[in-house]
Amino acid sequence: MCGLDPWSQIIGRLNAHWHETASAVYQASRRRERPSRTVVAHTALRNSTIRSIEWQTDTTVLVSWSDATRGSYLDQTWRAGYARVRGVCALSGMSVKRGDVVFRPFHRGAAAPSNAFDMILASVLTRYSEGQLVPT
Repeated sequence: MCGLDPWSQIIGRLNAHWHETASAVYQASRRRERPSRTVVAHTALRNSTIRSIEWQTDTTVLVSWSDATRGSYLDQTWRAGYARVRGVCALSGMSVKRGDVVFRPFHRGAAAPSNAFDMILASVLTRYSEGQLVPT
């Protein structure tokens, strides 16, 4: 008998197809630009609900956040920082500019929470804690 057995031919074809697919996925991921994350954050904010906010320190708050499509977090730690991209305040719906002081969900490791790009303006959070604003 000449040639390869059928099993070796199948494995060879699958292996070649896997490399083509992996290469296409890699090329597509390299074309993705960073601003696309901002678009995801903008569209996803429309359905989120913040039920409670509790101050822990001057720079951290506990937020109970939920969304019908992205899940819910009870007593999630949010930390103060500066907005890295434009966005929308999850509490008030106001526009967030790059460089504004905001609170964002805190996370460690590679697995970011589904609301990782959500932000709350610090000025809005201060008004909320003073009783001038009701959470959405």
